[in-house]
Amino acid sequence: MLPKTHIILGIIFSIALLYFFKISLFSASLVFSTSVLIDFDHYLFYFSRNKNLNLKKAYYWHKSIPDNHKPIMQTFHSIEFLLLVLLLSFIWKPFIFILIGMIFHSIIDIIDIYSKIHNLKAREFSLIRYLFAKDKSVYF
Repeated sequence: MLPKTHIILGIIFSIALLYFFKISLFSASLVFSTSVLIDFDHYLFYFSRNKNLNLKKAYYWHKSIPDNHKPIMQTFHSIEFLLLVLLLSFIWKPFIFILIGMIFHSIIDIIDIYSKIHNLKAREFSLIRYLFAKDKSVYF
């Protein structure tokens, strides 16, 4: 999904949380920021593959990947990373709003992936499964 779509949906979701759940502006800002910035792992993936820091090139490189590609491991989108943020929310309460933003983003991504290719195999959801995979050639 394009960043501008995540930005628009993140704004709508954050405003809805402000209005319906009466969360603070700081909490809504955390939800919005996280719902967009979680995609930084796309940039890290691009950098690990291409050893290039150009953000514009990273954007177009990702856009050129076909919808039905091999699975990609995006660390911040993994179940394990979400669990880490959940555990951190017991230490510092605002992490729960970071988690909400990440989950919102992930749900939108899942809906987008499934609506395009009717299959969720374009993304690896478990960092552990990825790290311990015997055949790394199945991954992008």
